[in-house]
Amino acid sequence: MKLTDRYGRPVKGLRISVTPACDLRCFFCHGEGLNTRSNALMSPEEIKRIVRVAMGLGVDSVKLTGGEPMMRPDILEIISRLGQLGLRDLSMTTNGFRLAEVAEDLRRLGLKRVNISLHSTRPERYARIVGLSLAEAEERHARVIEAIRAADEAGLNPIKLNVVVARGVNDDELDNLLDFAEGLRLRGEVVIQLIELVGCGLASSHLMRDRYFPLSELEGEIARRAVKVIVRDLHYRSRYLMPSGVWVELVKPAGNSLFCMNDTRLRITHDGKFKPCLMRSDNEIDFLSAMRSGASDEELRKLFLRAVELREPYWKPREVEQKQSAR
Repeated sequence: MKLTDRYGRPVKGLRISVTPACDLRCFFCHGEGLNTRSNALMSPEEIKRIVRVAMGLGVDSVKLTGGEPMMRPDILEIISRLGQLGLRDLSMTTNGFRLAEVAEDLRRLGLKRVNISLHSTRPERYARIVGLSLAEAEERHARVIEAIRAADEAGLNPIKLNVVVARGVNDDELDNLLDFAEGLRLRGEVVIQLIELVGCGLASSHLMRDRYFPLSELEGEIARRAVKVIVRDLHYRSRYLMPSGVWVELVKPAGNSLFCMNDTRLRITHDGKFKPCLMRSDNEIDFLSAMRSGASDEELRKLFLRAVELREPYWKPREVEQKQSAR
């Protein structure tokens, strides 16, 4: 089954926040686009149930996010339940602090790959970005590197290193990142994922004014060095293969209609709401209340379809905007 929204965009994946809690204070965090944080959390069985309903409509991939998903004491149970469903892809984004100890268990239970946040190769910059003292940052930076190696040894593949790029903070680290990734000598594929700042949710507007760094300023240099380039269906993201074998992927959402028009995922908040767009909070659909009130799978299916109907690109091509305004 191929499910598409009003703009012809297929819905093939879910991005599920399992907790708003995090043990870092990254200055650019948008809190998954939420302006407030409720304390309600979906249980492992509730997460499994809504994913199973979505799979019946053609969804075949899930990415777990937070906050920091590893702060859920039942994260292994969540992975285990989802791993039983036969998803094509099951992945997780993490800051890596708790990953090394459970990487093998996560892989055994069904996790296929992992994104690990590493916003700088330099502990002193890392400290500034994530809101830690230098002593704490040095220890945790080392733990993140340990987590990367443990994930590789466990067979999680590829490993993506998430790097949110901020002007005047870490925008000069491309060469350091490439050298770092090459020096890891991982068995599997390693991808440096450069991510533009997004100003929404908990992220203040002045952040974009002061720290926004357009990745187009780096892309020319990356493309010049690359030996291969591909464009992914998801978000129309470009991926460049470096001579060292390291991939660089660019995530450029800000003002990018190509990004929005090629978005194939629907977000789910930690408190059980479908969130059709990261940048908006006025069109969320609460399914957890319905689920806890005895809703059938068919009723949940209708809520999912309603959320898909409400999906709308935040940034649209001019021709799409003109067509809408002419109606």
